[in-house]
Amino acid sequence: MSNPRLISPSHRREQGQTIVLVALALVTLLAMAALAIDVVTLYVARSEMQRAADAAALAGAKAFVDSGVTTDPSNTNLQTLAQDMANATISSIVQQNKIAGAPPVLASPPAFSFTNAGNPTLSVTLQRTDLPTFFARIWGSRLATVTASATAEAYNPSNWQTSTGISVAPKCVKPLLIPNKDPGHAGSTFVSATTGTVTLPGIYPAGVIGETFGAPPIPELSDACPSGNPNNPCVNPDPLAGTFIPASVALDPTKELCPSCAGSSDLEQGIECCDFRPSSYSCGGTIPVDISTSSKDVRRDADNGVQCLINASGSGPGQGQDSLDPANFLASSGPMQITANSGPLNGRLVFTSNSIATFPIIDTPITGGQATIVGFLQVFVNYENGTGSSTQVNLTVLNVAGCGNTAGTTVVSGGGISPVPVRLIHQ
Repeated sequence: MSNPRLISPSHRREQGQTIVLVALALVTLLAMAALAIDVVTLYVARSEMQRAADAAALAGAKAFVDSGVTTDPSNTNLQTLAQDMANATISSIVQQNKIAGAPPVLASPPAFSFTNAGNPTLSVTLQRTDLPTFFARIWGSRLATVTASATAEAYNPSNWQTSTGISVAPKCVKPLLIPNKDPGHAGSTFVSATTGTVTLPGIYPAGVIGETFGAPPIPELSDACPSGNPNNPCVNPDPLAGTFIPASVALDPTKELCPSCAGSSDLEQGIECCDFRPSSYSCGGTIPVDISTSSKDVRRDADNGVQCLINASGSGPGQGQDSLDPANFLASSGPMQITANSGPLNGRLVFTSNSIATFPIIDTPITGGQATIVGFLQVFVNYENGTGSSTQVNLTVLNVAGCGNTAGTTVVSGGGISPVPVRLIHQ
């Protein structure tokens, strides 16, 4: 055992230095912990904020599509409606995307732009100025600010006319060819067969969007060549407005997605199934039709195909298929509303439905048994109502897109509420 009296005075002065060094090291470690924890927290909050901004911008752009402004971009009333719908949608989305337990706020009102005709954009900036910090409070920093911005575009194929566009690649298109004749506006076409411009953009009755085949005085969509008898020939190469001619498309089972109710004939399966080959219906291309010696029972196959497509148990409304209410849209006060009538969302409003279908628009008269596709009509099939020897389909027009005479001038998507897609163009 050492004698304290034997320790030199210099050594006495060194006693306790280890404690000082440990204390200084602890302060440094705490500073590093504060930096690591608070910085990581802010990075996570920033990522959440960006996702919330992206979601809000895309949802707002979707509201543009639902408002109908993309088919009539210079219509100031539709512009106002689009902004009102987008603002309401963005506010709802913001409240659903919480950042560190609380929803962000709009740093400024959403910015809208209609200068790019037919392709309106909107920008959203979200912010939280009260994000709590933890260890950083040691230096007096109690609250942090996190901000994120996103810009989205509603890209409209109907009004985009440049020679450098993306080629058409429609999928899940149905083999019911619609003549380029608008039954809701006598003497008018859906699209220009040469330029692809939509003839009557905007909301019905001034435009074609929201027009219902089956709402008087517009007849239901019917077979241009009634064939209750499979041997009954169709000899009309110039079908009337509001009718359809079946396409002769050879189906490939390896390229189809079919429901359990799918039938056996090519026509019926073409209506029921999703043919995801983009080449099946090429914009500006030709497709064979059977107008001379029909070998199909069009009435039977079309009736069964439409019922299976929309999940209906029979003819007429109220057979289990989803329903569409276009009243708000036609009054320029809101979007069309789709209600699910089966499945887990039964009775609730939904954004998409099996009742949404895309039909090719063809030029007439037909020559040589080949029809030229000049556009696409996307519709909501309300119900099938076959009577007598002809199929009768009640449907509402959701959108229309033209092809034009220059390859690569239009893009059309066959799935969703509208062929007008939305995309995030800036973060």
